[in-house]
Amino acid sequence: MDYIKKCASIIQKICSAHPDPGKKMVQKLMYLIERKGVEVGLNYKIHFFGPYSEKLDNALHFLESEDMIEIDADHGMTHVIKFCGTDEELDNALTATEQDIVDDVLSVFGKKTALELEALTTLDYAATALLRSAADDKKIIEQVKQIKGSKFSESELNKELGILKKYQYLN
Repeated sequence: MDYIKKCASIIQKICSAHPDPGKKMVQKLMYLIERKGVEVGLNYKIHFFGPYSEKLDNALHFLESEDMIEIDADHGMTHVIKFCGTDEELDNALTATEQDIVDDVLSVFGKKTALELEALTTLDYAATALLRSAADDKKIIEQVKQIKGSKFSESELNKELGILKKYQYLN
């Protein structure tokens, strides 16, 4: 259950960085945080909205049952997450290095929309989990278009791919 405390600590930081993060946004930011080196063990698979962790979804519901977060479904299509826990409950779940990584990722991606995060994480997942070493830009974008259809334009995908490279997610 150590991963639950890590999730709670990261969710607290996400809620501080973004006023009303939804579940989709939390999924994508957690994915990016794990990709930068904070090992939580969430095991992502490709899903309708990009990389998705059932284990993270279960952790969110557990944290809600423990009154550490509130999931508000009264926002249309978004389930807004509010952190309700205390610092004491988190019990130094993240090392100083992990906290720095989380802060760095949130400073770069914390203000992006859920849709932008979906494009970014789907590109990253396609490059690293699906294509692995055979991933040039064209193949990555083709793979995302297979997954997403026409949801994102080629120029949007190229822009987000450039951001992933700039912040050293992809070489």
